[in-house]
Amino acid sequence: MGAVQLSGLRKFYGALEVIKGVDLAVNAGELVVFVGPSGCGKSTLLRMIAGLEDVDYGRIDIAGKDVTEAPPAQRGVAMVFQNYALYPHMTAYDNLAYGLRRAGLARDAVDQRVKETAALLQITELLPRKPKAMSGGQRQRVAIGRAIVRKPEVFLFDEPLSNLDAALRVEMRSQIARLHQELAATMIFVTHDQVEAMTLADRIVVLNAGRVEQIGTPREVYHRPANLFVAGFIGSPAMNLLPASLGAGGVTLASGPVLGGPTGTGAAVTLGVRPDRLSLAPPEAAHLSGAAKLIEHLGDETILHLHLDDGAALTLKLAGDVAVTLGARVHARIDMTGACLFGADGRALRPLPAP
Repeated sequence: MGAVQLSGLRKFYGALEVIKGVDLAVNAGELVVFVGPSGCGKSTLLRMIAGLEDVDYGRIDIAGKDVTEAPPAQRGVAMVFQNYALYPHMTAYDNLAYGLRRAGLARDAVDQRVKETAALLQITELLPRKPKAMSGGQRQRVAIGRAIVRKPEVFLFDEPLSNLDAALRVEMRSQIARLHQELAATMIFVTHDQVEAMTLADRIVVLNAGRVEQIGTPREVYHRPANLFVAGFIGSPAMNLLPASLGAGGVTLASGPVLGGPTGTGAAVTLGVRPDRLSLAPPEAAHLSGAAKLIEHLGDETILHLHLDDGAALTLKLAGDVAVTLGARVHARIDMTGACLFGADGRALRPLPAP
């Protein structure tokens, strides 16, 4: 499987720049996930790698070869689309075999490769069926099989699970993870689903408005966000961002409580605290207080949304059996383990001890 190197990629639609100087190295055999808000450029970037969008500036190398101007068929990539893109009049077998036949592969070789791929994906029984006789998950497995059967250098996935229901997404996510391990394949996966990103990726690329905000392992982008955008985007619920300062006693909230940690001369900072690092506390031990405005009971956990006394919002992730009533006054304490600090420019400052 081939490595992918993106160097200074830029893309314009008229005067609008949608990809703004992206540099990225994807190692051979790595699964990299592009994640970001709608309109951030993640699908456009993937289509540029595939050759479906022109590159205005920059260079794309796949398996050590410059493919910036190469047509899609000559790039050694196979793409799996959100809408499956199967030929409706063909059986699953013929959908898998079509590209191989077009490439001039011998009939026996086509048959062997199709059957091997079907066995790998556990879709052998689907080979005689047409897409209308398949479920959404079955269609997506056939679409993935059509990519696998070509034995490309790189697999490209453009939100392939977004049309599936929750249970099927979990099943297909595990299928893709298994395939990545078994094929030792280079994969680039675009999603807006953070669970997919966190569970599938070797590394995550966080995009925002056509720029890369951070590249790192799922643990790195979750626990050590590079800036306020990543801190607010990665995680569900999102990280709490609280105004604070670095004083003689350490981190001091704008509302008054001193939390300890790094000291300073009063510089303004933003304190980032994950919702699971907050707990209920008696008033005398609490750092923050407010009214319960929304309670989400999710079975094994409860998400509690507070309206603080200073008007700010705060989110806590608590045990599923916690007893809080809507409108009740709630007192919360911050565990500074794993907290993050961000300077006035929005960039991360010195990290606090990791969880």
